[in-house]
Amino acid sequence: MDNIGVVYATKTQHSRKLAEAIAQELGVTAKNITENTQPEETRLLFIVGGIYGGKCNPDLLAYAEKLDPSLVKKAAIVTSSVSVSNRSQKELRELLTKKGVDVVGEISCAGSFLFVKLTHPNKADIDAITHAAKELAANAFS
Repeated sequence: MDNIGVVYATKTQHSRKLAEAIAQELGVTAKNITENTQPEETRLLFIVGGIYGGKCNPDLLAYAEKLDPSLVKKAAIVTSSVSVSNRSQKELRELLTKKGVDVVGEISCAGSFLFVKLTHPNKADIDAITHAAKELAANAFS
């Protein structure tokens, strides 16, 4: 895939698992935004992060705030969350859109917290996420 990036912020390591699986599928390296704080130029950036207590990870929002639409043309949001009804990264999407970054899609799956949905994201979740990410990447520039 041409000039695609994958970044993530994680508290539970679920987002890291998802980001690394997407990166492997797309032939790139996933980068933790707490270690790689400066956004790089990319045509499509997969931004991976969970929802915790109904809120987006603050580290993810801080990273998105730094994005320059002249460097990052398009973004795809990938989310895991225990909540079925609250899996949308609305705050992140609004921030990206306000900055002029084209959000081309949002992919979500079940996450887990303590004993709730303990096995998620599981292999089926990860396979579904990577398949959707590959399709989204293929269609993002057509």
